[in-house]
Amino acid sequence: MDEDNNKQQPQQAGDAQPALPPGWKLELALGPDASGQLGGVAELWDGQVMRCRLVLTRYGQDRAAAIARVNARVEYWLSEWLARPHSGDTQFSDIQ
Repeated sequence: MDEDNNKQQPQQAGDAQPALPPGWKLELALGPDASGQLGGVAELWDGQVMRCRLVLTRYGQDRAAAIARVNARVEYWLSEWLARPHSGDTQFSDIQ
């Protein structure tokens, strides 16, 4: 396989987009592995804060189908996250 074809590509203009609330964005890098299976990383941002990083592996060889699977996964994660209360300090802290 050509080395250039084995690199992850950012989301493209023709790719379907998931339904996101105002101010949220999805950054996606998707590309084939050595066997031709698509995979990569999807980062979900709330303004300037990254809320979720999804590692994507073996999403098939059809880009449109892979994008549809990514979008469904993002929308599911987002619906779960929005359904939970988010108050207080949820950052990592030192172990005592």
